[in-house]
Parts: sequence; C-alpha cells; structure tokens
Amino acid sequence: MRIGCKRVNSSIDKKVCKVLKLHLFNPENDLALADGSFNYCPPPAAMAIAAELATLPLWYAAANDVVYLNSDIHKEFHAAMARSFSLPAIYSPALKESVSSLSPWGWSAQMRHRFKAMGFDRFLLPGDEEIVKMRSLSSRVLTINVLAALNGAGIDTPPLPCYIENIDDAIAFVNSHDRCVVKAPWSGSGKGIMWGIGRAEEPMVHFCRGVIRRQGGVVCEHFLNAKQEFAMEFHAVDGKVEFVGYSLFTAENGAYSGNLLAADEEIERMLSVYIPKEKLAAVKECLCDIMQKHLAGSGYCGYFGIDMMVYDNGDGYRLNPCMEINLRMNMGVVARLFYDRFVCNDVKGVYRVRFFKQTGEALRTHVELQAVHPLRVENGRVLKGYMSLVPVTSGNRYIAYVIIGEDVC
Repeated sequence: MRIGCKRVNSSIDKKVCKVLKLHLFNPENDLALADGSFNYCPPPAAMAIAAELATLPLWYAAANDVVYLNSDIHKEFHAAMARSFSLPAIYSPALKESVSSLSPWGWSAQMRHRFKAMGFDRFLLPGDEEIVKMRSLSSRVLTINVLAALNGAGIDTPPLPCYIENIDDAIAFVNSHDRCVVKAPWSGSGKGIMWGIGRAEEPMVHFCRGVIRRQGGVVCEHFLNAKQEFAMEFHAVDGKVEFVGYSLFTAENGAYSGNLLAADEEIERMLSVYIPKEKLAAVKECLCDIMQKHLAGSGYCGYFGIDMMVYDNGDGYRLNPCMEINLRMNMGVVARLFYDRFVCNDVKGVYRVRFFKQTGEALRTHVELQAVHPLRVENGRVLKGYMSLVPVTSGNRYIAYVIIGEDVC
C-alpha cells in the first residue's frame, strides 16, 4: 500500500469564500483591461485560448461550486474526469437563482457586461467605481507604489521603475541606460514590453509613443540579470489578505509556459539557496499589509499573484520582491491548487500550457505523452503519469497538462 495519497488539503484550499460560486475562464481579461470599454471584442487568438482551456476552473474551483462550460466536448470531458476526481458541477441556467457569487478569471468592464447579458442580478456584480478601481490596481503603476512601500518598510528593493507620461522623457530614459525594459501599464502574456539597448531606435520610439497615446504613459525599469523567477500567491476576502502559496514558474519569450508542481516547503527550500527564508517571510508579511491597504474599498475578492525575481547583482543574489502584480486568478494558483488537491504526497511534477502552430500537432503530442507517461491515479490523486486538464481534439492549438513523477522535474 502506498502512503501519501490522502493528503489533507493545504491552507490554500481553505481560503475559498463559503458561498456557491460560478467560475468562468476569461483569459482575455488583461486585454479587456487595457482597452477599458465594456464592449471590447477579443482577437481570435484570445478567444481560442478561452475556448480550448475553458475546463481549467474544474481544477481550482471548490467541489461545491459550479463552472461555466458551454460545449458538448467540455461536458463530456467533465463527465469522464469526474469518474476519478472530485470536481465541481457544470453550471446551467436552471441554477442561476442559486448562484450567490461570480468568480471570473479576472474582472473588467467587459466581464461585468458579459455577466449582465447572462441575466445575473446587478447586486452580484461590481459597481462602476469598483471596476474603475480594479482596473487602476491592475496597472503596472501599482508595482512602483508597492516597491516603494516595501522599501519604506525596510525591505531591500532594486532601483524603482519610473512612470513616464512624456515621449521625450521616455526616450531619455532609454538612452541613459545600457539595458532597460519599457512596459505598457496594461498588457499580458508577454505583450506590451520592449527591451532597451542603450539607444531609443525607431521601434522603441514608435512603441512608447503609441502606449503613451493609448494608456497615458509607460513604465520604465532598470535591467536585472534574472536567475530565478517565482511568485507569491495571495487571497483577498472580507478586507483581509493572506499568503497562500508559492509558484515557481517558467516563461518563454515573456509568456507563461509552466510551473513546478511541488510542496510549498520544497519550493521555499529551493528559493532559500538564493534568498534566506527569514527575508521571504518578511516580504510575505509586508505584502499582506501593503496589499490589504491598496485593495480597501475595491470590492476585490479572490486570488492574486505577485511575480518576483532572484537576480544577480554582481556581488551576490538579490530579490526583486514585486516585479508584477496579477490582480486576478493566475496559472500559479492553478498549479498550486491542483498539486494540493489532486497529487499524491512526496511526488513532484510539472504543469505546462503550450501553444502549437499547426492544427493536429497538439493531439499528436497528447497521444505521445499518454504513451510515454501512463497515468496512475489512487484515491482521487495522481501518483504518476501524464494527464491533460482540458479536452484535446484535432482542432486544438492550446493544451494544458501535468506530468507527475520525479523523472520529469
């Protein structure tokens, strides 16, 4: 008999609001925030991600919640996976009156309008002022304010980024730094970012001018020599913010690509090779306090993540304790919750989200991984092997999956 397949859920599982929630996957939300309008129409690529990864909430919603899935393929996938795992039910219009809380991947004016169109009572939706504040808090400008607050609390930080509203000042910043990073206040998935190399050439000038025109300014950062990126994940509810776990992730071309699946203690041990545990604990405590103050009056309830970076300063490793704030559900929380709820003790794995250029390539990869890493499930938890978290057909361009086992880490 193998031990460790009946783990008690970790603290992150206990942070779920104790009401019936409807979960909906809207990964285009970062783009909707950048646009700002209620009638924003996502590009085809964003709509494809939303459709093909729509079942992801099945793996992070509480078992007594409901998930919005509107295709037969998704419903068949749910039925198949529910035979092995304890999953939430699928939402149907007949349940509308029973829903007392709405939990999209992220909030925007567009998402609120969408829920209105679905017939939900306005009392379940954030008001105009709350939507405006949530959008403001989703700007990269908040990163500057949080870093300044951390610095004021005695936490070492890298040089603070600058928010610049004038094209001449933006060009001057780029020209005065051998290497730098210029970002749009609102963007996502590695978009809205340009790298400066000591001189502002035409592509950089064009980028800065366009972002300043559309969004009011650009965020200019000093270059840091990254050694390891990770995130601290938090949960906000009833005016309180609590730390709920770590996310050790990878990115390709600035876009998220995957997470290590491991116990929180193991991830902290890995990070402590570079940053003392005492400093990580101090950062957690300060961020809970700082974010609690920033979120006051916003109406925001749910998970959010703060991306961080271990970087080489030339004389040792340092921590950037607030590289980016994702005021929404995020893939790091998905990985954390999936591991805590559905993976056996004392095993590790990887969580991956992948894009394939050619139709049919995702399905071929899915079949190959099934053959190479046979799945083994015990007592509703994965002990070993490959498992897709979404249905995979010949039409998929995106897939999200896990591979569990020491040999894949």
